[in-house]
Amino acid sequence: MTFLIDGYNLMHAVGMLGVGPVAGGLERARNKFLDWLAAASGKKPEKLRVVFDAEKGRGPSPEAEYRGVRVRFAYRRTADDDIEELLAGERQPARVTVVSNDTRVQDAGRHRGTAVNTCEEFVDWLIADAKKSPTAPGTPDDQKQEPTSTPDEMAAWLAAFSPPPPKPPKP
Repeated sequence: MTFLIDGYNLMHAVGMLGVGPVAGGLERARNKFLDWLAAASGKKPEKLRVVFDAEKGRGPSPEAEYRGVRVRFAYRRTADDDIEELLAGERQPARVTVVSNDTRVQDAGRHRGTAVNTCEEFVDWLIADAKKSPTAPGTPDDQKQEPTSTPDEMAAWLAAFSPPPPKPPKP
């Protein structure tokens, strides 16, 4: 499976991109983000492909690899435009999961038949222990393995979330 990631959208969602100028510059913040992404995905078999906006880029650049993560810049376009184009040309859309909180990107993914994850869903999967989350987000529900609880854990949950017992009637 390949994750097609809206780069700045995910950076913003994980708090690596604020609303104002980025301390140390945008390139430094991007590299820190890509380092984190590569390290967090290092033991997972899925491929990561990140697309960044580059509407004001100095020139086109080829897609490159950064520590196992494929990176491309949407020269003179938005990442949304590039992601839509990549999806339109995808031969096996069912093997792609789009990662973005942007409605336009999510709709493009659904239109092409890909799985769609919010940034939060993707991060939850990315940082989850492999034993606790054996399947990638976007896997059909009938293929997911449900976590099991011990009888003691189940009793604790039922006690915590059950309504209190009724009060005895007043004499």
